[in-house]
Amino acid sequence: MNFDFIARHYNWIEKIIFRSDLEKFRSMNIELIKDAKSILLLGDGDGRFLEQVSKMGTEAQIISVDSSAKMINLSQIKVKTSHLNVEFNCSKIENFKPSESFNPDLIIAHFFLDCFTYDEALLILDRITRWAAADAKFIISDFSITKKVSSHRVYQKILTNIMISFFSLFCGISARILLNIPKLMTSSGWNCLSQKRSRHGFINSWIWQIEGYAKRP
Repeated sequence: MNFDFIARHYNWIEKIIFRSDLEKFRSMNIELIKDAKSILLLGDGDGRFLEQVSKMGTEAQIISVDSSAKMINLSQIKVKTSHLNVEFNCSKIENFKPSESFNPDLIIAHFFLDCFTYDEALLILDRITRWAAADAKFIISDFSITKKVSSHRVYQKILTNIMISFFSLFCGISARILLNIPKLMTSSGWNCLSQKRSRHGFINSWIWQIEGYAKRP
């Protein structure tokens, strides 16, 4: 998976389809950053969210992981003059390995997990959960198709198929259907603290907290 090919076009492509809705959901729970000491940021893309973080300000250690070198470059440009303590890693999350001393108390993934199959996402979450601090929180923004039979459900399914086909072709994502985020997260040892929805449940922002997870050797 690599978003290099569309990196410079991603912003306007997103806005044509969703206007500013995804931007709003990326910033939905940004206030949690104020209390964080170390942050793991997954697939931030062109850095628009990190730019918002820089405007708000934080002294937290931030590690941003993205597999696209061009996306990372765009992100670095956006926060070049900021005072953020951020380390960029051009790596697939499957291959990324932080130092043993890095135990994030806040993990953030905006429209990232939907790039993977369920089994891939489970393995990724298992690794992240091992790294996480004992009281870590996890902000996830992602898509979900409403269960209610309606014209909205039909539209959501059509748009989902178009997006998956597009990103499979140009970016090589492995996902073929949307993940069931609640099922995925509870299976990985996380409890849902809150959920906000828009566009009849299609766009979501969750806050999850780790609970009762015994770190395995």
